[in-house]
Amino acid sequence: MTSIVIKNVGPIVDTGLLELSRFNVFIGKQSTGKSTIMKILCFCKWIEKRVVMGDDNKVIYNYTHYLRFLRELKQFHRLNDNFFNAKSEIHYSGKYVSIDLVGSRNNAKINLSSNFDGNRLNTKLCFIPSERNLVSAIKNLDRAYRSNEFDVLFNHISEWGEIKRNYSEERSISLTVVNNMEYYYDTKSEQDFIKIESGRKKIDPFYASSGVQSVLPLVVMTDYLTGPVFDARAAITNFSFRNFIQELASKNKLTTLDNALDEFTQSYGYKSTQLFIEEPEQNLFPESQQALINFIVLSINNATQKTKHDSSVSMTTHSPYVITALNVLIKAYKAAKIDSEKTSEIIPKDSGVSIDDVKAYYLCEDGTLANIVDKEIGIISGVELDMASEIVENKLSLLDDIIYENE
Repeated sequence: MTSIVIKNVGPIVDTGLLELSRFNVFIGKQSTGKSTIMKILCFCKWIEKRVVMGDDNKVIYNYTHYLRFLRELKQFHRLNDNFFNAKSEIHYSGKYVSIDLVGSRNNAKINLSSNFDGNRLNTKLCFIPSERNLVSAIKNLDRAYRSNEFDVLFNHISEWGEIKRNYSEERSISLTVVNNMEYYYDTKSEQDFIKIESGRKKIDPFYASSGVQSVLPLVVMTDYLTGPVFDARAAITNFSFRNFIQELASKNKLTTLDNALDEFTQSYGYKSTQLFIEEPEQNLFPESQQALINFIVLSINNATQKTKHDSSVSMTTHSPYVITALNVLIKAYKAAKIDSEKTSEIIPKDSGVSIDDVKAYYLCEDGTLANIVDKEIGIISGVELDMASEIVENKLSLLDDIIYENE
């Protein structure tokens, strides 16, 4: 099981040991460190992937010298220098490697796990930032956005530019949380379009609502990265990949391109996906939030079933409705064990989530974290999330006292 400990980084004082599973949620007030945790976790996963899929000795050397680990972490995920100090600590334990960093002026230490020489799998990692709606809200963003340094937003724009080309008018995708809306990309005009009312109308996403703009890249990227991405043959479309395939064929004395493709798929094809999503609820009505969570969970479940290897999603959120939606799916999993047919009439089939596959943490204002999964009841606890309602109710009661005290 993957785990991470973070101490004295930004607003985080001490996370304690955070164990991760297939569905991970970090919830709390703004500026408590939710995104910081997920960014560090994603970066450690990326380093692990580079070690697994590359020359492990070379990658380990590169990221354990010249302060490269911390420098690239701050650069890619836009973490300020002030986030780190002499007391900062990161301790990551993954399936294949462990990563330890102590202080802001020291190199990271990377060690291989006992599983490293086993069956190593290529995992697709994708960080979908809260700024994702920019690809819809700003025309020609992929041509307009420029960055002096390669960062998470530039990477998001680049990935979006590649993924959207897989959705033509003939292979459009439903936006799932918005009725009668489908997305597709037109290669001739190099334009994004949303079809409305079964294709009778179409609009540029630039003119869509903020909720549609926010959910568009999230739905499209999730769909692609939990399905078509596993078809390595379909993914090999550019010249550099074909050069690589030809070199592989020559090196291994493979006589046909098909044999080379099979070798490539076995060694380098994606076997699982790990998504990191900031604020999936962004600009969405509560009912739409639930529909989106259902879609994300179903997509992760389908990916796991398709490849027979666990895919996962980690999310940050401010929304209690996201937690409620997950609790419904946890209940659905239990109900399906009793009567799957009746359950599928309420919740789409295969959308259920075992409580054992869920990790949820509440970020406290003192910089610590609380585990809010209640295994006894079998849900994610909402005690910490009910505080805002209690404050409102208390204020209403006090105001009622003033209004009605003389009656």
